[in-house]
Amino acid sequence: MKVLDHPALDLSPTRLPAGQPVIVRGMGSGFSRLLTVLTEGRGGTFSRDRHGGVTYLPAGAEPVILVGSGRGVPCRAATRYPLAAGPVPVPRFAVPEALPRVTSRWRRDVWPLVAKDLTYAYYHELLAGHPERARVGWAEFAEAYAAEEWSSVAMRALIRRAVPRFADRLNLARLDRPLDGIKFGDPAGLQRWMHGYLDADITRRTDPAGSADLALAHAARALRDSLGDTHGDPWLDGFAHFTADGPPPAWLAELQSLAAAGVVVFLGANLQVRPDGNGMWRAAGTTLPGGVQAHVALDTRGIVEKQEEYR
Repeated sequence: MKVLDHPALDLSPTRLPAGQPVIVRGMGSGFSRLLTVLTEGRGGTFSRDRHGGVTYLPAGAEPVILVGSGRGVPCRAATRYPLAAGPVPVPRFAVPEALPRVTSRWRRDVWPLVAKDLTYAYYHELLAGHPERARVGWAEFAEAYAAEEWSSVAMRALIRRAVPRFADRLNLARLDRPLDGIKFGDPAGLQRWMHGYLDADITRRTDPAGSADLALAHAARALRDSLGDTHGDPWLDGFAHFTADGPPPAWLAELQSLAAAGVVVFLGANLQVRPDGNGMWRAAGTTLPGGVQAHVALDTRGIVEKQEEYR
């Protein structure tokens, strides 16, 4: 549901007063539209310097936007460069002949082959497109990689031998859930972490040296489409969206500037929002201790208010 199309949505200053907190769950495309209404739509402006830096100049009419989500981070920025090694290999491991005809345990039966294909596409782009960053050639790596089970000791050793820089190695779990297992003692620590995370994502997605990320995004889309209704899974849909359908890097820079101005405050991952029984909403996640309260809570799939069911 597009948040700005919801018939019950009222984002007026009367309902969302300046300086008052509003809880927002979700950091997808609906969140970007919401931000526009509550910032530039209330007279705020973005200023850009000659080096590309962005500063938000508040109008003083904005609410304080407390935002979190399942991952706790927005989708990865869209890339602005081509693949260096040419087309991404078609799925090689998660193919019909290798998959059970029917399974109720996707994570056990399908995920290892999906992960192997995603990783295969990533390293194809890295080794074939940026050979100076590898110790072995793509052909040698591909042959050895195909023979190993996903995430086996031998496969991990192969990747370490082939790719000397830790920063060049793919960590699917950390990429998918970057805040998992991380806890901050106070909101300030999370805000600093988020600034660094967004800065790193903008840099990586605007520098052609990071083109292996683009190959991974292409592979995620291809697997989502090829597995479809027979062997697809909500995780794969979400991962493809997270890696391949993100906002322009300029939008992430604007989000950073909103956070620096105190208009946006990040709440982290696994955010849950519930009525507190006193006419207010309470939001808490796994990244920060305690929680926050506000009279209004918005979901980027719709809107929630006092005592309505939160979706």
